[in-house]
Amino acid sequence: MSPAPSVLKKEEEALITLMKERALVRCKTAQRTYYECVKGRTLSVAWACREQARAMSACLSEHTSDATLETMKARWTEAGKPSIADRGKIPKCFD
Repeated sequence: MSPAPSVLKKEEEALITLMKERALVRCKTAQRTYYECVKGRTLSVAWACREQARAMSACLSEHTSDATLETMKARWTEAGKPSIADRGKIPKCFD
């Protein structure tokens, strides 16, 4: 296993923010399914939407894991640490 790439704390925080944003986009279907289930419910959400909540949580966990962050750090470092400030122009190293 190769050592973790060296990044500054603020760079890591920016990568975490980007990772979370990407997870929300990638889990949009699971989020929509959960939202449709909880709409109009109150107390029954706890049991009626359990499976949808688990699916959404699993999707978000998959895309925000420590392994995903380490992969993003490595790819970003290998790409020469391109700017990630402009969310409209995500560096190609994250595709």
